[in-house]
Amino acid sequence: MELVKNIAENISVESPDFSNCINVVEHDLEITGIETTVRFHYLKFDGNKQPMVKALADTLYAYIIDYCLSAKNRDGALTARQSTLLTKEARSLFRHPEISDDSPDKTGEAGETLLYFLMEAVLKAPQIVSKMELKTNHKDEVKGSDGIHARWNEELEVVDFYFGESKLYKKVSDALTSALKSINDFHDIKMYEHEFNMVTKHFKYADEAVKHEISQLFINGNPGANVRVNHACLIGYDYKGYDDVLSEPRSNLISRFEGELLSNAEGLVKILQKKLDKFEKKHLVFDVFFLPFPSVVDFRNAFNEALD
Repeated sequence: MELVKNIAENISVESPDFSNCINVVEHDLEITGIETTVRFHYLKFDGNKQPMVKALADTLYAYIIDYCLSAKNRDGALTARQSTLLTKEARSLFRHPEISDDSPDKTGEAGETLLYFLMEAVLKAPQIVSKMELKTNHKDEVKGSDGIHARWNEELEVVDFYFGESKLYKKVSDALTSALKSINDFHDIKMYEHEFNMVTKHFKYADEAVKHEISQLFINGNPGANVRVNHACLIGYDYKGYDDVLSEPRSNLISRFEGELLSNAEGLVKILQKKLDKFEKKHLVFDVFFLPFPSVVDFRNAFNEALD
């Protein structure tokens, strides 16, 4: 396990890129009955008091090589020419459809890329399988979870595996319902066995010794004694709070916005608690990222414009 303990060295997302676009809101709200960490974030405001939707989308675009392509299939330090070619290859893996309220984005790729960004920047859990490059056709959906990440848990002395679930909906309740249904189905059909096998077959990095150590953690596709299964959920939703503070002077903008968001957060945690009370698989561990957008449709469009 000595090599796996250093897996965080493979994180590609740089902390300043996260903190340039996204703020963290501290709180003391808790979930009972199932181990869950609830996180509240929001988009930073630019100098004109506009939420930084495009800046976030462009930042995610800057990571598409890291997100889409295995490190073992590319050199560490890329030349300008290599970077151009790999960016083109990575872009070709996305479907970037036209999106509107009447024609929503069924691919979920903007949310999945954002969740990868959050898992690396916040959880310090590097992506360990590049699922995008395993698609045989760019029009295909990626099967299973929305991302596979892992980190060494120093306190428990286990490897935390994170299966991602990204849901961007107009309403929080709909996003939570969809996420929990997907996770329930993931376990009912034993999709985790397939995903754990993917880790051993398609480990993202070139280090065969680490790959071997990780493969020893599983028993016929099942988690062994040193593996803990976690689900990282991104819950993105429409939030009018960004518009509500436009008339505030800059000196009071953040405190007013965060105050309103925290008041709203209490209700969101109650909704999550009710849904988890009915969720049968109490042995699982959750990390839930709540991230409000002025419009999830506008965020998806901004991401697709960055790809184009």
